[in-house]
Amino acid sequence: MSELTTTKAETAVETALGPLRHQVGIVRALAGQVLQRYTVSLQGKQYVTVAGATLVANGMGYTVREVSCSRVEVAGVGAFEAVCEVVDIETGAIIGRGSAICADDERMWAKRDLFARRAMAVTRASGRALRLCLGHLFCYLGDRVQATTAEEMPADAD
Repeated sequence: MSELTTTKAETAVETALGPLRHQVGIVRALAGQVLQRYTVSLQGKQYVTVAGATLVANGMGYTVREVSCSRVEVAGVGAFEAVCEVVDIETGAIIGRGSAICADDERMWAKRDLFARRAMAVTRASGRALRLCLGHLFCYLGDRVQATTAEEMPADAD
């Protein structure tokens, strides 16, 4: 391989890795706050809460917004289904999207008010959207931190 080709390849790699290095720097700068305030321990592993994932997203110039939340039936059970998006605060560009449900037959939620079940569906959809576009960066928060947000974990995981 010629020196010119090697230089082009190295430049291409640097160009590709630049944004990732920037994101990792932001995550590491926020790690102390996220680990102290926005993680929970389940089965010996750390999970970032949706609030912590939102903090990381905000550090990168993103926010999460609710797109929809409606009452649906899933396998004969009533539920709320929500869709949320991660968007660039400056440009409004959609960075990621996620959906989730909160069903009426869930042990933790069955007896809760409808507004609480609706809110949990939105929280879960927010967490999923954040995880899908930023979850790969959660490992930079620490060795035991998982890519899945805490709210996506089953209630009996601990």
